[in-house]
Amino acid sequence: MKYRPKLAARHRHRVGKLLRLNRFRPHGDTAASTTTGSASLSTTRNETRSISLPAFFSRYQQPIDAALKAELEGLSLPLYETHSYYMGWTDTDGTPSSNSGGKRLRPTLSLLAAEAAGGEPESAMPVAVSLEYVHNFSLIHDDLEDQDRIRHHRPTVWAVWGEATAIVSGNAMLKIADRAMERLSESGVDPEVALEAQHSLTANYLRMMEGQYLDIQFESLASVTVDQYLDMIERKTGALIETAVFLGSLVGRPGGPDRQFSAGLRSVGYELGRIFQIRDDILGVWGGQETGKPVGADIQRKKKALPAVHALNMAAGASKERITEIFAKDELSGADVEDALQVMDDLQTQDYCQSLADNRWMRAQGVIKSLELAGDTARDLEDLGEFLLIRTS
Repeated sequence: MKYRPKLAARHRHRVGKLLRLNRFRPHGDTAASTTTGSASLSTTRNETRSISLPAFFSRYQQPIDAALKAELEGLSLPLYETHSYYMGWTDTDGTPSSNSGGKRLRPTLSLLAAEAAGGEPESAMPVAVSLEYVHNFSLIHDDLEDQDRIRHHRPTVWAVWGEATAIVSGNAMLKIADRAMERLSESGVDPEVALEAQHSLTANYLRMMEGQYLDIQFESLASVTVDQYLDMIERKTGALIETAVFLGSLVGRPGGPDRQFSAGLRSVGYELGRIFQIRDDILGVWGGQETGKPVGADIQRKKKALPAVHALNMAAGASKERITEIFAKDELSGADVEDALQVMDDLQTQDYCQSLADNRWMRAQGVIKSLELAGDTARDLEDLGEFLLIRTS
């Protein structure tokens, strides 16, 4: 039996609503009843709430960028022009650029965690710089692996300079990250703590690489479970976000580490990492204009992100046959993408995905409230969690 979309008009209305960037649909709906063990959403958020970056990002942006640029000083080979370009500071011809180069989420979290621990943010700057370079190393290679020609609305490194240069550029960026971590001792951190931080970062960027490997492997599998998916994102995305919060508090606390406190903040980072990736997966299917990708982009690529995992596992009958057929094809047509979107719509897949993110945030909020965080950093973490739940890019 051939699967036929039932309500094309409903789909067009849904997409149009998602693309209205000045308002975002509240997520107070109940999680899809077709899912197993999914919790009901217990929070209702304001429909007109801001979706811009939390204000605290601005207090760290300038010192982070200055420290990132300092790591490239004295490196004159054209290789490092690819780094300046990818970080958003220059155009392909080397002229200065006003491109943002991304949110700087991981370094910002490191400095915020140091402040939450009662320390000066600057004490965690080597961690912040290292994490941002590790993250961008992974993106340079990720662009190549996925054959993505655009990131942050600009051509990627391999699309400009070629695949071989992109590989070397990413590898060099990883070693710059390692060098940045060596500066911890220079910033006054106890040598044993500095060494522990270096070991922790190395272990966690290995976890990130493991997650990237699993993500690639999933593309060739007929089905992936939600548990397998969650294990993958805990590595690929969660590892560095979790590490940013943990290491910032570890090296930033005056008088030495408070390991119980750092463990608590680490658990917050663990949840934030999951929320970030789940929201990313939602945007990969229902994003649109502000993401720089068309609606259904991850379906077109047959990416086994959470929406696809949910639909492939929960569809039944003709819908099951159709969604399985779609993800088994070598190339997808526009009609295939529309059919997959309709199956997900019928299963309330978007609501299910959002419910997982909401539940993770409720766990993180409980930990935040249990910790004695310095200054206004508890409020900053609250603002960040709320932003990650509804971000549109």
